[in-house]
Amino acid sequence: MDPETLLNQLCERHGVSRNEGYRLLPLVRWALRGPDDTREKILAVVEQTLAMRAGNHENDGTLELAADRAILAAVARVLHDWTPSTGLIDTAEDDEYGEVG
Repeated sequence: MDPETLLNQLCERHGVSRNEGYRLLPLVRWALRGPDDTREKILAVVEQTLAMRAGNHENDGTLELAADRAILAAVARVLHDWTPSTGLIDTAEDDEYGEVG
């Protein structure tokens, strides 16, 4: 599937503008080129990020930080077979926006 089309569908599903979701396009492209298990993990993070962006939260920077942290943790797990420390997992998963890691 074409990465742009997939990202547009995900943005529509979550009610996020294409402009806002566009910054995730390189990640979607990368996911679609990877093995199935990697693809699923990365696309799950993309969906979680879009779902968080669709929420009615004031954007004081914490939403952006949580999304970036989730993406970095997911990519690190895939590239380095890395499991984050308990502190990072607690911070990423137990924030006010729900599970992101």
